[in-house]
Amino acid sequence: MSKRTAAILASLLVACMAPQASGVSVKDSPGYYSIPDPESASVKLGRRTNAPVVHKPFQGGATNMNDLGRAICRALHRSASDSLMALCVTQDEFKDILWREFPQSRPATGLTWEDGWTFLYARLRSGGLHAIRDYGGHPYQFLRFEPVDSTGAYKNFKLLSGLTMVVKDDQGQVQKWRWLRAVAERKGRYKIYSTED
Repeated sequence: MSKRTAAILASLLVACMAPQASGVSVKDSPGYYSIPDPESASVKLGRRTNAPVVHKPFQGGATNMNDLGRAICRALHRSASDSLMALCVTQDEFKDILWREFPQSRPATGLTWEDGWTFLYARLRSGGLHAIRDYGGHPYQFLRFEPVDSTGAYKNFKLLSGLTMVVKDDQGQVQKWRWLRAVAERKGRYKIYSTED
């Protein structure tokens, strides 16, 4: 065995025998204390149970899922991004109705409704523009929404997630769209809540 090979083996043996360093955590830092989070169970529940009842209605949108699907098809046919955005939850609706029930809104996270809205609005805007890019300018016949993966029941609204929108294009071909990810329903009004971005 050459001296070089022996030296490499010796260094590997030393490395294997040395105690392994454990992961470093901020919890090990001097002065660290955990922030009290009496609502930590809301993460597992998926909602804050102490959110107040809200009386504010959704404005616009559609009165049922079928009407929402037809309105989306009309907006895409006209490549009208403003019409598509008008079918989405608004900043005020997010702030006053939706945000306060999400686990992310609890004080221990340090997040504000503005933080949540920034991400949601970017997703809605981007998703709508991508849908217009991919499907805009063609007439579509709305057929149905296929069964929802899950329905989140909150105190002030419902979230219908995992949607598949089924349409027929101008060539008679049936298409299944998954760019529309979730719809919020409140007192019989349906609005787009989330899209793929």
